[in-house]
Amino acid sequence: MQTTCRRRLMPGLVVLFGVLGNLAVSAEPKAPRDDASPQIPVLSPLEPAPQEPVFAVVSKQGMRILLSRDDGQTWRQVYLGSEDQEDGGWHGHHAVYGMAYTEGVIAAFSGWGKPGHYIGTVDGKNWGSLLPPESRKDQIWAWSAAAGKGVMLTSASQWQPMAIASEFTNWRTESVKPLLDGGKTHHMVAGYGNYNDGTFVVVGDEQHVFYSQDLGTTWQHSRIPAEAGKGQDAVVYGNGVFLCSFPDVVARSSDGGKTWTLHPHGIPGRLSWRGLSFVRNEFWLTSRNGKEARRSRDGISWHELPAGTPGGSFLEAETGTIINIERNRYDIRRSTDGQNWTTVFQAPQQDVTWSLSLGVYGRIKSPE
Repeated sequence: MQTTCRRRLMPGLVVLFGVLGNLAVSAEPKAPRDDASPQIPVLSPLEPAPQEPVFAVVSKQGMRILLSRDDGQTWRQVYLGSEDQEDGGWHGHHAVYGMAYTEGVIAAFSGWGKPGHYIGTVDGKNWGSLLPPESRKDQIWAWSAAAGKGVMLTSASQWQPMAIASEFTNWRTESVKPLLDGGKTHHMVAGYGNYNDGTFVVVGDEQHVFYSQDLGTTWQHSRIPAEAGKGQDAVVYGNGVFLCSFPDVVARSSDGGKTWTLHPHGIPGRLSWRGLSFVRNEFWLTSRNGKEARRSRDGISWHELPAGTPGGSFLEAETGTIINIERNRYDIRRSTDGQNWTTVFQAPQQDVTWSLSLGVYGRIKSPE
């Protein structure tokens, strides 16, 4: 009897597994395969020439990049990695966690949990990979990025080393494991400041800090007080100090990352993602959707920003114009006085690839 039952069940099981297999295949994303980023040409030689001032912003998902050449008044799409709405929410090839600018080059960095893309431009029109084919296997993850004095850096975790480029395409890796002395860290956010000869500060989980005061050549380790808790979000430099934002406090260093103190910022609820900025010679920090917005010149004393200040991150031009973007929003806002805001771009549709979340300002080569 048992033998007969097994024989009767087997054909049904075969059919069932076949159906499930077909369902699994049909549920896979339809985005093109790009595990090694083969279809993005290498942008080399770069030949940057800082001439024309521009703003550039990028979506957290899809790596959609918009650019403005007229002080933030009008915007044009100049790059799109993918319209796959499932790629990049947390993990993905086009999960963008960094955008940086230095000496005529704009770069955007993606890849978390899956191989990503390091792309750049010198004119805002032509975009290409900053990773030559022989180096792509070394580091194509990024949780954050920073740049200054011609050096670019991405940071990720103790398992994925930092990547540092001194000539934009000449990348090397730097592991933080030797500095941890058995500790663990992850989700490393990076910032750059003109402290000493040029300083990078990287902050990871468990309040670990890695800092370099010689443009990424040598590195040292320090700790933020444990009372800061979890949730390091952004590292920003201004007025001679580095700040790292946490849910309830900012960590402050006035000596290039060596020592840190904690200061309440007074914003309840969730902060805007990567929402710490330095504009108008002061730090700005907001909660999601702009329900709370505060400012500080020194990172110690915090005061309210004017009512109506939007949430998100802020970019300032040489003219004093400020551009505002925020993850999970679908527009770009502009202010010439830091108090009155105008929506200068509205996405044609509200999908995640139009949620502009990171940005830079700088001078690039004028298009031919």
